[in-house]
Order: sequence, then C-alpha cells, then structure tokens
Amino acid sequence: MKMKRLLALIAASIMTVSACMVVSAAEIKESVSGNEIVEETDGREIMDGREAEIARAAEAHALEIAATGIPYAAWIGAESEGKSIGEYISNSVMELPGLDEVTPVGQGGGVVLDGKTSNVSFSIQKPLPAYVDLAKAQAATVSGKVLNVVDPKTTAIFETATVNFYMPGVTAEQKIQVYQYVDKQWVSLSVAEVREDHVVVDMTSLGVTAFVEVQ
Repeated sequence: MKMKRLLALIAASIMTVSACMVVSAAEIKESVSGNEIVEETDGREIMDGREAEIARAAEAHALEIAATGIPYAAWIGAESEGKSIGEYISNSVMELPGLDEVTPVGQGGGVVLDGKTSNVSFSIQKPLPAYVDLAKAQAATVSGKVLNVVDPKTTAIFETATVNFYMPGVTAEQKIQVYQYVDKQWVSLSVAEVREDHVVVDMTSLGVTAFVEVQ
C-alpha cells in the first residue's frame, strides 16, 4: 500500500512539472465588423527564447571554427587553458596579463629525467595573474626585468629534471635567472645554459617558474 501511494505521488509530481512546461489550449476571441474570429493554439512544448539564442550562437561559433581548418579539439583545449590557439598548438606562453613585453616560453620535449634523456615534454601553462605581480616584486630585488612567468606541468615522476625551455629572441650574452615559487617564496633554480633562443634549467620539482633578465 505504501509503495502504491509513493508511485502515485511521483506520478502526480511528474504531471505537475509537465503542466508547467506545456502551453494549454486557449481561445482568443476578437470582434471584426461584427464577425467573431476564434483562434486556437494547440498545446505544445516551447523552448525558452534564451536557450534558442544560445543554441544559435553555439552553432555559429562552431561554423567559424570549422572554417579555419583548425581541429575543434584544439580550440576547446586553448579555451580551457586560457590560451590563444597559437599558444596551445605550440605548447607555449606568448602573452601574459600584467606584462607589456613577453619573451615567449615553450617546451618541445627531450627533458632529461634523473640523468636520462626521455621523450617527456613539460606542458607550459599560464599562471594565475597574482604570480606575475609576485615575479615583478622578486625581479625588483635583483634590479631585473621579468621576461615571462609559466606554470610547467607533467605527469612524469622525477627527482631531477633538466628542461630545455625554448625562448625565441634570447641571446647567449643575456644574464637570465630563473626562480620557482615554493612555500610562498621565490627559490633560485640552477641555470645550466643560456644560448640562442634557449634557456636550460635544472629542476627538482614543479611549480610556477619566472624568467628574469638581470644586468
């Protein structure tokens, strides 16, 4: 008996919700030159205008993406990481809020893990905006200039990693210091090499990383 009452209540609830979503038949009467016109609307489900507008916008956006010839997955990936399509495809950070001049930072693989060259590449992500301000403050302590701030990611497990960061425009003559944000402070990392378009860094862990040029 309790089960029947429960089923009846569920059925009644469904009917109530359905009634809210359906336009009931209505009669509209209007007098024109003494003649009565009766217009009837059949009961039907209506789509919310806003949902229809969103659907049209999404379709238009999908068509724009298709027209570029770039895979849809790449567009979605770029949007999810807050990157431009160029940054996403090249695994780099080229633009950063809070920095007027940015030296791009990318990573093309070949990371040396625990002394052995691997096929691992670090995914170069954008940091939260607050880290840019923190990096600027750190650069000021060494009279330096922030070139870029990135957040490297990898699923690889390591004790030491030698990472070759691709930084187009960098020259062998530049003095570049690299810092990692650890426990609410910047820690200096060992820079193994600075050469044309590359900065090679020794790391023992992951974390937001700032590249600073000093005089």
